Amino acid sequence: MKPTIIRYAIPGNESGGLLHIYGEGTASNVVLYCGGWPDGVEPFTPMAMRLATSSSTETKDGCFVGVTCWPGFDFESYQQLKFRGFKRGGYNFNEVLCCIREAAKQLFVEYYRQRVHDFKETPQFTVIFHDFGVLPGLMFVNRSIEEDYFAEHTPNRIVLLDVLLEPHPDFRTQFWHLSPYSVHELLVYVAYRGTFACAFAMLRFLSETIGLLTFRIMYMFVIMLRLAPLHPKGSDMMLLEERKMDHHHLIYTFYPYYYLFRAMFFNKKELVHGCLPLNLVKTPILYLYETADYIHLVLRSKREWWKKMFHDHRSFAILQQEERDGTSDCRVVKVKGAGHWMYCLRPEVCEAEIRKFLNASMTRG
Repeated sequence: MKPTIIRYAIPGNESGGLLHIYGEGTASNVVLYCGGWPDGVEPFTPMAMRLATSSSTETKDGCFVGVTCWPGFDFESYQQLKFRGFKRGGYNFNEVLCCIREAAKQLFVEYYRQRVHDFKETPQFTVIFHDFGVLPGLMFVNRSIEEDYFAEHTPNRIVLLDVLLEPHPDFRTQFWHLSPYSVHELLVYVAYRGTFACAFAMLRFLSETIGLLTFRIMYMFVIMLRLAPLHPKGSDMMLLEERKMDHHHLIYTFYPYYYLFRAMFFNKKELVHGCLPLNLVKTPILYLYETADYIHLVLRSKREWWKKMFHDHRSFAILQQEERDGTSDCRVVKVKGAGHWMYCLRPEVCEAEIRKFLNASMTRG
């Protein structure tokens, strides 16, 4: 299945955004995916093709799927354009938020172009976000809901993969007393995110060589102190190594971490919409996660487990309660043995859960 490829405008480049579209305009579900570090459009492509294909000839439940990524993350685009096409300083969250909005706009333009004159049914709009795509993705969802003028299309459903942010500040729940993260999880977040942020800062303000050297030295200590989010010999790291990214490109993809720390220290208002939506009945969430990327090590003849949670425990408890009480269509699903890039290692499970979630919306209406 070959995608329809659309280039859309991003800050500083009229054709710097990349959107791959799979499926046909007859689909009743429009899906937009945006991943995080360090993914271009390639990793999610097999899953996009799965979702765009009907599970059977009778159901005809194929989706109209768009796949985009952070500006400058796509390997092929970066190799072609280098810094000529992307801002040397990277993109802040408001800029990436606008990129996602433009990708959604172009996705629907193509959807209605293929649909021609058949406008009897308004399609369901579902967004899927993974890793660092969750933060600007939820900012896009919340602003679409709260600001009528912000976007032409407001998502009906959200699928989050292995990352879950905090509850909406106005959400009433008994779980506000819970700690969002454990002490060890906070140390992990600061260690690896700080490493990435510092490496990009060196690249931006000094040179590529200093940025790469900074990354290697700091990340060596992160590994030694067991503060890495992924096991250095686990399945997730093997997936990263298979991509064989250019070192300059790898360090450039650290810019979200740089802007995260800058926003946290100097402008927290920039992150104000980075949370779950307030009304989970109107905009339900499917959260797919995996708690452990483990490997059996011969050393000392024992098994080492690296359990790095990427979710806010308050939001996790809220979604579990929503599912348990049947208050909304929200669901929490553990994809066993899938790792962080679960749609690559367990695509059949992810596809089944996403389809089930989409079908629930069609049933409930």
